[in-house]
Amino acid sequence: MKMMRGAVVIAILCLMATAAGHAQNQDTDAQTLKAILVELRAIHQDMQVTETTQLLVAELQMQQGVVTRTTETADNARDRLNNVRNARQQLTTNIEHLQDRLDNTTNADDKASLSRQIESLKSNVDSLKNSERDSDAKLQDMQQRLRDAQDKLAGIEAELNAAIGRLAPVSK
Repeated sequence: MKMMRGAVVIAILCLMATAAGHAQNQDTDAQTLKAILVELRAIHQDMQVTETTQLLVAELQMQQGVVTRTTETADNARDRLNNVRNARQQLTTNIEHLQDRLDNTTNADDKASLSRQIESLKSNVDSLKNSERDSDAKLQDMQQRLRDAQDKLAGIEAELNAAIGRLAPVSK
């Protein structure tokens, strides 16, 4: 009987040890599955961030092109305005010189010729003033477009920096 009891106790202990080992394997399997799931979620999130980053890089490149073209257009508008102003100033100087000659001339034919030249130059100055107003308005418009394009570029850069910041650090 004592032997039976010992055998039963040993059998119960073996069953308990087997059950405990099986329970530990289930816990380990569950932990492993949870770890795999966490890793898959992290990989999925990294892929989404990478895709977003790639789109932002493409958008950044396009916007840099817009800024470059707008800068060139604004520079051309500024050059045009400066050219018109210089031409108007040159005509104004020529008018002053012709007026001085007119004031100092006594010959009637010379006075008539100088008067016609002065009137023609004044007409050209008026035309240049209109062109200057148009060029100035175009320059103002181009400068506003440039500021808008630069603001948009800065926004894209900020989004890209944020997306890069969300990328998980690479393990070594």
